[in-house]
Amino acid sequence: MELMKKSVHTERVKAKAILQIPMEEDMNVSDSKPDVGKLLFHRGRIKIDEIKTGVNKVWIRGRLLYSVLYVTDEKDAGIDMLEGEIPLSEEVYLEQADVQDRVICASYLEDMRISMINSRKLSMRAVIVLKPRIMEHTEDEICTDLSEYEAKQKNEPFRLEYQKKNLEYLESVVCKRDVFRIHEEVTLPAGMGSVGKILWRSAELCHITFRPLDEKISVFGDMNVFVMYREENSDEIRNYETTLAFHGNMECQGCWEKMTADIAYDISNEEICIREDSDGEDRVISVDMALELELLLQNIGSTQMVADVYGVTCNAEAVTECKEFRQLHYEGQIAEKLSGTFVLQDAKQRILQICHNHAEVEVEECQLADDTITLRGDMWIGVLYTTGDNEISYAYEKVQVPFEISRQISSVDRQMECSVLGQLEQLQVVIKEDNIVEWRATAEFHMIIYRICKEDILVDLKIGEIDAASLETLPGFAIYFVQDGDTLWKIGKKYYVSVDNIKEVNGLVGNEIRPGDRLLIVKAGERAD
Repeated sequence: MELMKKSVHTERVKAKAILQIPMEEDMNVSDSKPDVGKLLFHRGRIKIDEIKTGVNKVWIRGRLLYSVLYVTDEKDAGIDMLEGEIPLSEEVYLEQADVQDRVICASYLEDMRISMINSRKLSMRAVIVLKPRIMEHTEDEICTDLSEYEAKQKNEPFRLEYQKKNLEYLESVVCKRDVFRIHEEVTLPAGMGSVGKILWRSAELCHITFRPLDEKISVFGDMNVFVMYREENSDEIRNYETTLAFHGNMECQGCWEKMTADIAYDISNEEICIREDSDGEDRVISVDMALELELLLQNIGSTQMVADVYGVTCNAEAVTECKEFRQLHYEGQIAEKLSGTFVLQDAKQRILQICHNHAEVEVEECQLADDTITLRGDMWIGVLYTTGDNEISYAYEKVQVPFEISRQISSVDRQMECSVLGQLEQLQVVIKEDNIVEWRATAEFHMIIYRICKEDILVDLKIGEIDAASLETLPGFAIYFVQDGDTLWKIGKKYYVSVDNIKEVNGLVGNEIRPGDRLLIVKAGERAD
């Protein structure tokens, strides 16, 4: 007997780990920079450069990139920026890891604090979270049909009875790492002077959407750009902030519009510089950013699989293996409006204006249970503002706002898996009164929930003659009273009789039977008069 098979390609998480790394480092101010008088605010991000795998181990190399804005200790109390990086190297124990494995590592800063030791040295304390996981590409063979069995017993072919059922699954079509590059430019408004020296620059992404199309992936979103600079012909400090919409397509062979796109991104490179406009003045802000994408494009497939087999004129022993398949349970967006107030602790004088605000969303836990999905995490809100009555000074506050968001989603349970991409859709920060700030934000989460389906797949079929002792125990004719849980399949398997035979003998049109029904069972080769 030959088993007709179909191959299904899937990606599975072979092993995963979560690692929290405390980091303490002293940072010297370079000789080209003025003394530090007061720290305003800082920004940091993790850049993973290299991942190597070994037997039960994973080595991760990267960098903590940081930027610090500070008030100088000079007489005019100017503002300057300090940038640098701290190397990161960690060995992670991952059971089942092997040299050829493909590893994906998500990373983020759980906490980062920078303080002054003296005017030429700063102290940095941070907690880095690494989430490496090994992705395993598997190819499972599903038995979809059985060919005719040529062997014979007493010049009669062995007869088999088998039933099928439908199997739905997500099949991996594209699984790779790629880079999407963004280039945007904006010219300073006419009322603002040309750039003399950049004091701070940042670009934050929001509203990012990945849409699979035929042979390509469409990427679009918004970029919030903030630049603080000193004017070219004066000492006046200027702030400029704007939102740039970007859109582009990335080639992707094998991609088509109806696929499920499970895509994670990380900023691998970011450059913000000033270039000359057509009049030769430094007024054009140029932003180049490279997004490192982890692409998993999946196709919803289905096939008829052989679910069970028994012999009618022979003994058939089915050999099965339990295998797991991913099914798409839910894909969609969750948006949550958040709001609150906090006190600006450094606002010892009257607040003049808010120069810049930003926020980050971190999802720390995704819990699935009892038809409910619950997301827990933190939103960090930062505000740069000016204070003073006679002399303007800058100050900065950053607050941590924990959140818990729940939604009802039918049939969700603990055995499912969830992929979440959290982003901030919008943020509004206003001065409420004195030193109290009111904020409103909308957090958006793109979610894909997977159901893990376990199936016993037929991998082999052993056929032989029916044991003589077993045959003697089977009557030629029998009256069978249907019990709870009985099906025609179960009854036929018990008596080595085909389902069609039972239906024909008893004049049944369909497969429906009920407890208490009486069925006449006629063994193969016998006649019912």
